[in-house]
Amino acid sequence: MSLGENIRKKREELKLSQEYVAERLGVSRQAVSKWETGKSEPTASNLVELANVFEIGLSELVDPKEYTSKKAIEKRKPNPILRANLTRIAITMQAAFLIAVTQAIYLFQHADHLNKRIYRGEFFFTLVLLLSASIWMSANHLYEADVAQRRKNIKIELIYCCIQAGIALLTIRFEMGLAGMAVIIAAAALYLIYINPKYMNRKLTK
Repeated sequence: MSLGENIRKKREELKLSQEYVAERLGVSRQAVSKWETGKSEPTASNLVELANVFEIGLSELVDPKEYTSKKAIEKRKPNPILRANLTRIAITMQAAFLIAVTQAIYLFQHADHLNKRIYRGEFFFTLVLLLSASIWMSANHLYEADVAQRRKNIKIELIYCCIQAGIALLTIRFEMGLAGMAVIIAAAALYLIYINPKYMNRKLTK
């Protein structure tokens, strides 16, 4: 699209007359008409004023194709802050639901016959939440463009999940209660604050 065609397109989109644009820029209506038909081109100062009238950037007015291409690239590019927050939330929720599953199993084991049905339902509900958070954690690896780094991250996270599962089993087996839950929280904090930025190329903390 030529400059003149783009000027006309923007003017018509805003439902502005050539007279109005000419008045705002201090030129004649014929001058605006010539710009739109490509018979002449506006000066640099007129281009700046046109962009202000149309309430767009100068680059969008002068080269809309390049501007659109840049916007598309920016749109596809993942937001690093959003990506870090989503990863942080997924890891935190996974640890929280692991604690909930551990607690549900403990309560089920020590419940009387009447309450076992309730705690069995609680166990399956929290287990679904735990699996959902784990899948979310795995999905966050897709943001890593480096394939080698992504494979490394998946291995590290698998080790982390195994460690957390081991802590949960020990908590249930030896009835560690709050102490076991505290260890799960500490492991999640270590994973977030130290392991992710140092070994997984994921800056999850400032």
